[in-house]
Amino acid sequence: MTIISTLIAAPYEAARLPLAVIDAGLSRGLSQTSFPRTTLDRVIGSADQVAGGLLHNEKIAARGAKRMEKSSTVVRAEKLDDRAEVLREEAAAAAEAGREEAAQKRQAAADRAASAVKQAKKAESDGKKKAAADAAKTSANEKAAADKKAAQQAKTVDQRKKRVAAAAEAKKKDARDEASAKLADARASKESATEARAEAEVLDDLTEAKKQERKQD
Repeated sequence: MTIISTLIAAPYEAARLPLAVIDAGLSRGLSQTSFPRTTLDRVIGSADQVAGGLLHNEKIAARGAKRMEKSSTVVRAEKLDDRAEVLREEAAAAAEAGREEAAQKRQAAADRAASAVKQAKKAESDGKKKAAADAAKTSANEKAAADKKAAQQAKTVDQRKKRVAAAAEAKKKDARDEASAKLADARASKESATEARAEAEVLDDLTEAKKQERKQD
């Protein structure tokens, strides 16, 4: 850089000085990514680049290019940070949604498990009740069948007893009738024998009387 170039650049540097002072003040109070800082950096950088080109001052042009690059880098970094923050927030939201969904699924699974247990207990209880009812019904049916069978057997035994008693009574009657008949026959025989003896005695008397008559004759 020649002395002439430096002398020509002096008025620009003097005009730029207020911006440099503002830039120094902002640099102490604001972050590099703040909108005022980035805006001022682009203004100063652009002014340096234009002035450097017009004044054929490479130092001023390079300073402007460096400031513009730095500003662009800061802006890109800020955008990346913003994007990263958005992504982090989205990831956090997704993670939270995932946790909530997982919690809902766990709760739904727990509810289904509880419902299944409840249904299983109810089914078991219903099964026991049905089994008890079936057993009671079966027992009642078996008792009724047993009572019916016992009544039928008792009736059969009673009928058998009646038949036996009737047969015995019939035999007794036959025996009585037979005995009566024999007694009647015996009486008739006895009477016949008595009559026969009487007749024999009469005949004997007649025979003896005739013998006596013959003797007297």
